Amino acid sequence: MLLSTFSTFAQQCNCSESFDWMVNTFKTNDAGFQFVIDKKGIDEYTKHTNFYREKAVNAASVNDCLIAMNNWLYFFRKLHIGAYYKPYINQNIQPVALSEQSKDSIRTLYRNEETIDLTELQVRELLKKRKGKLSPLEGIWNSNNYSIGIISKPGTVNQFVAFIIKADGIYWTPKQKKAEFTLNKDSTYSMVYGMRDHSKKNEQARLVGNSGNFLMMINSLWTKVYPEASLTQKDELFLKLRTATSPFIERLSEKTLYLRIPSFQVSQKGKIDSLLLSRDTLIRSTPNLIIDIRNGTGGSSYSYFKLIPYFYTQPIRSVGMQFYATELNARAYEKYATDYSDTSAINYCLRIASKMRQNLGSFFSLERVSIDSSYTSSPLPVKVAIICNQYNGSTDEAFLFDAKQSNKVKVFGRPTAGALDFSNVNPVDSPNGLFQLIMSMTASYRIPNFPIDGIGIQPDFFIDDTIPEEDWIDYVLSTIEY
Repeated sequence: MLLSTFSTFAQQCNCSESFDWMVNTFKTNDAGFQFVIDKKGIDEYTKHTNFYREKAVNAASVNDCLIAMNNWLYFFRKLHIGAYYKPYINQNIQPVALSEQSKDSIRTLYRNEETIDLTELQVRELLKKRKGKLSPLEGIWNSNNYSIGIISKPGTVNQFVAFIIKADGIYWTPKQKKAEFTLNKDSTYSMVYGMRDHSKKNEQARLVGNSGNFLMMINSLWTKVYPEASLTQKDELFLKLRTATSPFIERLSEKTLYLRIPSFQVSQKGKIDSLLLSRDTLIRSTPNLIIDIRNGTGGSSYSYFKLIPYFYTQPIRSVGMQFYATELNARAYEKYATDYSDTSAINYCLRIASKMRQNLGSFFSLERVSIDSSYTSSPLPVKVAIICNQYNGSTDEAFLFDAKQSNKVKVFGRPTAGALDFSNVNPVDSPNGLFQLIMSMTASYRIPNFPIDGIGIQPDFFIDDTIPEEDWIDYVLSTIEY
């Protein structure tokens, strides 16, 4: 975040006013509001609101204000909800063009950071001289747009320092120390890591893969570019699944195909459908299919409809949802209609918006339960394994709900995030343009008898910590081919 946004915060915004706007907007439009009030009681709600309103009154910065706002929201649930600082959202979506004066101000703020006085060429020469005596951690690594050198700390055998070789040149500049590592007895590393604002964060890191070319931390992957090592086929697949932004299919054996779906966002629907169309014959002639949706983004159920024929065995029964009808939510569905190119999806969104305006201030539903028998079961694949983890929520969980009704499907991995009871989010900007509130427009008919929020969908085969992430595919492959 730009420093100026914090220094001018008090002049631009009274946090208590933004807090009150959030409370009023949320309780008027969120589908889960009354459900939680009925469960926890109005007295608890009132005490909670008064406590965090006082925090908002005394907020001295954007960060203080956001903490107060989000802590108030978390009374209701933890996902499909949130308050965000709008300039920061815009900066992440479309980088702000900083003036040279602003860039210089940021560099000045961090100019006294500790440095390691080595260039990339010097690092390479140093590592070349010590060839054969290097720790697997030592080398030059890439992470997103960063190039980072890691060398052992002088006089130590189990401590290492990471420093910038190439970065954005504003928040981080060459030679600045980025992290420190300490080797643990279990071959993992304790790490003190410098965030974008140079604040320090304690994390765990570990080397991944047969080639030693990957370093896993904070659910992100660093790749070693020097000294170079040949990637095994397994390592290449792991790198691809961690970095791919589009779906792909790989053959693992004569019996099994691997399908990676990074996201069910609307923007991915065309890519998913196109891939499945081009590989349809291959999929329908192979006994086993592994579908990997780990670290998913949620999205739209329209994005996974073309997958259903490959695991369908009998009619899919879906418990419906109630729509909470307000003018603000109606506008959101009209906006969602513009995201689709599919006529049926567009008409569906416009139909919901219309019905909302006919039922303002109340819930309505299109159907309490639906049964979809429009598909035909395919002889192959015979077995379909779906891999998920704790980062899958929302549409990812809707996909699992549908898939788990098939006799062909088994789910492998970890319990999912749990973000499905209240869904179909509506992002709304505050009147002053500084904040964005995320709330939900629908409530599932499953609740209160079968809640998912905060619980998640449970896998059929739980993958415990003794099986590292890079070995999950091998585990699933050996299980379904056994």
